[in-house]
Amino acid sequence: MTAAAPAPVASDASGPAAAGRRTPPGAGVLAVASILVCAVAMPVVYGLVAFHGALAPALKAPILQHIAFNCLANATVMLGAIGLEGRFDQRLGQVFARTALAHGALAFLTLITRHYYSIPMMLVAVPSSAALGTAVTALRRRGARLEVGIVGPSPAPAPAPDVNFVRVQTPSAQIRGFDLLLIAFDGDPPAEWAPVLSRALLAGKRVRHLAEYAEEARGMTDIDRFDLDHLPAAGLTSYRAGKRALDLIAALAALPLALPAVALAALAVIASMGRPAFFVQTRVGQGGRVFRMIKLRTMRPLTPGDADVATARRDPRVTPLGRWLRRFHIDELPQLWNVVVGDMSLVGPRPEQPALAEGYARQVPAFAWRQLVRPGITGWAQVRAPYAADLAETRVKLGYDLFYLKNLSLALDVQILARTLWTIVGGKGVR
Repeated sequence: MTAAAPAPVASDASGPAAAGRRTPPGAGVLAVASILVCAVAMPVVYGLVAFHGALAPALKAPILQHIAFNCLANATVMLGAIGLEGRFDQRLGQVFARTALAHGALAFLTLITRHYYSIPMMLVAVPSSAALGTAVTALRRRGARLEVGIVGPSPAPAPAPDVNFVRVQTPSAQIRGFDLLLIAFDGDPPAEWAPVLSRALLAGKRVRHLAEYAEEARGMTDIDRFDLDHLPAAGLTSYRAGKRALDLIAALAALPLALPAVALAALAVIASMGRPAFFVQTRVGQGGRVFRMIKLRTMRPLTPGDADVATARRDPRVTPLGRWLRRFHIDELPQLWNVVVGDMSLVGPRPEQPALAEGYARQVPAFAWRQLVRPGITGWAQVRAPYAADLAETRVKLGYDLFYLKNLSLALDVQILARTLWTIVGGKGVR
């Protein structure tokens, strides 16, 4: 960890406590905006869904009540999202959970009271709550400045525009104004610091180790310290089953749009480079199983004697058409078939060629842990780092892959998919 400039020091009687800030600015504005959205905009949306055609006057009152109940569920999710804390994917997971709880409760009450309900309206209301809650927690993060107290001698993390690191000098220092306390001792904190940490926990503040905080801030795990104990406590089995179902639904839903794009791109490849239009290569998947991955061809064929190596920056083998296909990741669309048959997932570590995977595993044993999950079309390493062409770059990407393994969740997968769309728009990391 790179040492930063000395952070501001909190004296025993001043520091963040002097400001007494418990709620970052913007919470009130977001609360008012959330209420306005649910009271003005969402009724119009639900009205367009519900009031189609002529309706008997007797039905209008129950429909209006059903609209009001769905707007109340939207408001519950949005207002609850204002106070969420933690990493974005953790907050996103809480938004999804609150959405399921709010609309599940509404569905249950509707069932037992036999009140009027509209399936189309409910199908609109649930994703609306998830989207609105996500927007609130994203905006809330932008408006907040975190006050972080560092307890211990280790250097503070690098300065960040939305974080104010303050050194807590003595156990008697005020901690009321801190949002988070970081333990910066190499081992257990000295006994004299136990009371201040206890006070922080009793006050509902977060207390974490500095190394853990730094890892999450970077989104990257130290590959030399990764251990199987770091995997989710619930294991991988339930995650695999749920994710497999979502992969199938998403891949099959995407095929009507992907197939025409692949067909047009394949014709363009044949016209510019000749046959074949597709490039099939063996890759290593979950559990070390080798499978055949399909891509649109973007490179000139290898000449006799050429080695099959990883793609480098400005690789001369990539054709002008191939560079355009890579720019928008159209060359990856045929891998939806690999997702359907179970070789790959939409999100996961990128699959490597068998020879490269074997070589990396010999030099970096932690590389083998990537095979605990299905490889993905996109992944945390793909949206956080460029392509890896050598061992040094592979170690960097492996750190991101191991972070993904430690934090497996649907919310993190959704965040990765959103970042992938942003990467496609910006064209970052393309080779």
